[in-house]
This record gives sequence, C-alpha cells and structure tokens, in this order.
Amino acid sequence: MISNLRPNTGNAWRLKVRLTRMWHQITRNGETVGISLILVDALGGRIHASIPAQYINHLQNILTEGQTYDVHNFVVRQYANLQHGRCFKNDIYIHLNHMTEVMVTGGVDYIPQHVFQFTELDDVVGILEQAGPLTNFTNRNGLPQACVEFIITDMFTSAKAVFYNEMAEEFDQAIQDAVQHPVVVIISSCKAQMLSGN
Repeated sequence: MISNLRPNTGNAWRLKVRLTRMWHQITRNGETVGISLILVDALGGRIHASIPAQYINHLQNILTEGQTYDVHNFVVRQYANLQHGRCFKNDIYIHLNHMTEVMVTGGVDYIPQHVFQFTELDDVVGILEQAGPLTNFTNRNGLPQACVEFIITDMFTSAKAVFYNEMAEEFDQAIQDAVQHPVVVIISSCKAQMLSGN
C-alpha cells in the first residue's frame, strides 16, 4: 500500500494502483521535462509519481488514465524543501525509471476512480494589465509550441502569467473577442510557482 512506502530504501517496491491523472511537466519554454501521474491504491491512498524525460518513451505508451496497474521496481524519493510540482502534502513521491515495470491488471473495481482531499483554494483573480502576442516557437525537441505572456493586477500588486499551447490559443482568442473592458482574468484551481524570481 502507498502508506507503507519509505524513501531511500531501494527500488524493490510493488504496488497495485489506479492511474487517476496524467499530465506533461512543461518548462517555461514549453519543453516537456517529464510526465506526472497521480496513483491511487485500494485504501484510497494517493501519491504523485514522476517519469523523467529520458524514460518517457519507455513508459508513456502503456499508461492510460483510469486503468489499473501493477507497478514494480521504482524509487521512492523525499521532496526537496523548495521542489516544484508537489501535488499533495506527502513528503514523498515515486520516481519511475528504466527499471520500472508497469503491467495492466484490468477488472479491478475495488480501487476508487477518484480520491479527493478538499482544501481552501484561492483562485487568482485580476484585471488584465498587459498581454503579449501569441508566440509560436519550436522547442529543443523540435516540437511546435505556442505561448502567451500576460500581466494581471489586483490594483495593489501585479503578477506575470504564461499559458501554453491550447490554453494560450484560447486565451489569446478570448482577449481579441472581449467586448467589455477592463478584462477580468480568473485562473481557477491552478498551482502558481515562481520562475526566475518572477
């Protein structure tokens, strides 16, 4: 079970889990540096798992949200104090690598589809102060990307934000279509992080 995992104790761990969420970890420049997963066990325990970029091809094609898996040979790591991408209050996460084995189990109904821990969420709300153009570029992996940078203010302080790909395109179109001004931006259920002191 997830509750039995301990950091820095080898890689011979085994879990039966459901993959409830999966997303690409993207840098400020739109480059994929890994994949994040949320795994849930039969007791409703959940944990963040990470696949670094160099192992994505090894594991990505077997993974589907909602499916159950037996996962063997992974490393349990402790989060660093200021580590980005922390999904839960847990102090640990799973690091998948080239030794990790992932096998579809199927037909496992006793592992919940969704597990929630409700908490107070402060949405980011502000007046659009400045928006840059939609910028298209090619990342270092040769893949096309799009981004839009903008600044919002609550009349006391300002914050810079960046959206990528589909979200950037939709945001850019919404700004162009806006008929009422000032434009109010609400970013809901997001995780903000500092980038280069900004």
